[in-house]
Amino acid sequence: MKQSYFLGSTSPAGFKSEFIRQIQKQEYYTYILKGGPGTGKSTLMKKIAHACDDDKCELYYCSSDTKSLDAVVLTDKKIIVVDGTAPHVFDPLFPGVSQEIVNLGAFWNKNDLVEHKDLIRYYFDENASYHARAKRCIQAAASLNTNIYNTAANALLKDKLNSFVSRLSNKLFSKPSTVKKALKEFKQISAFTSYGYLTQEIPESYTVYTLKDDYFAGSDYFLRTLSDIAVEHGIDVIVSKCYMLNDFTYEHILIPQLNIAFITSNFLNGCKIENRATINFSRFYDKNIMSNKKTNISFDKKAVIEICDEASTAVDTALDIHDGIEKFYINSLNIELLNIFSNDFINKITG
Repeated sequence: MKQSYFLGSTSPAGFKSEFIRQIQKQEYYTYILKGGPGTGKSTLMKKIAHACDDDKCELYYCSSDTKSLDAVVLTDKKIIVVDGTAPHVFDPLFPGVSQEIVNLGAFWNKNDLVEHKDLIRYYFDENASYHARAKRCIQAAASLNTNIYNTAANALLKDKLNSFVSRLSNKLFSKPSTVKKALKEFKQISAFTSYGYLTQEIPESYTVYTLKDDYFAGSDYFLRTLSDIAVEHGIDVIVSKCYMLNDFTYEHILIPQLNIAFITSNFLNGCKIENRATINFSRFYDKNIMSNKKTNISFDKKAVIEICDEASTAVDTALDIHDGIEKFYINSLNIELLNIFSNDFINKITG
């Protein structure tokens, strides 16, 4: 089993994605899929993934529709295929040299769409309005989460936490490398979806440390510090950010070279990984400060959960509307020509 990711996530500022960093890699060539909903972008990427070995293919799922693929990365062939339509709009940076556009809209029968133009416009506007509602809910939740973070940051026992990180890093990492220049990569393991805040499954081959922290600040500090130490030792790290605060935090890190993962578990993500080592962060906070703020924190947490439920409902409604829009485009497609193109395209990039 290979690690899967989300392409991005809803944030207080709208949709956020780090995937442009993948496209910017000079050794990769990117095919950017364009076309309306229902033109076969996700289906094409699923066929590509099916044609490739699991250990040579990274999958990036859509946070708005968790059954849909937004990108496939063929790591052995250095090829990326990505949905370049809103909300994650991508265009070629070096056209024909490093990226090119694949227009699946070429297989529409435009007249079929024009016939329903008023209804299609209405559905697009409705879809956008529910996503806007979800964004406003996330903004409200992020403000409350930030309150919790700031309270916890003021109560954080950094000396104690630094000592713990030092002992753990000495246990996990060998001497710093003077040869290999290591990197941090940013990929989304968790995201806000129509089902709430979800986390992709971690492969069973990983040793997983669960960071139990309802207050964000301790686990954020721990992951930033530990990831910096790993990089200093010549070890690459994959960082997953949490966009559910006004300023992003580190939420998870993967260390593929060592098959180790550090996964934060809190009231927001509800992440539970059975039979894995747990680090309880309550010991790294000043108990008196946290006790004095207990009522405020409890209120904020309950409000966040209710607001996120409303945001999930909005995203789910937007998805239902999106499914309705797709039907117009599916019915307008020349499926035979699309299938011929898809088969040729798959053979070209996987052959």
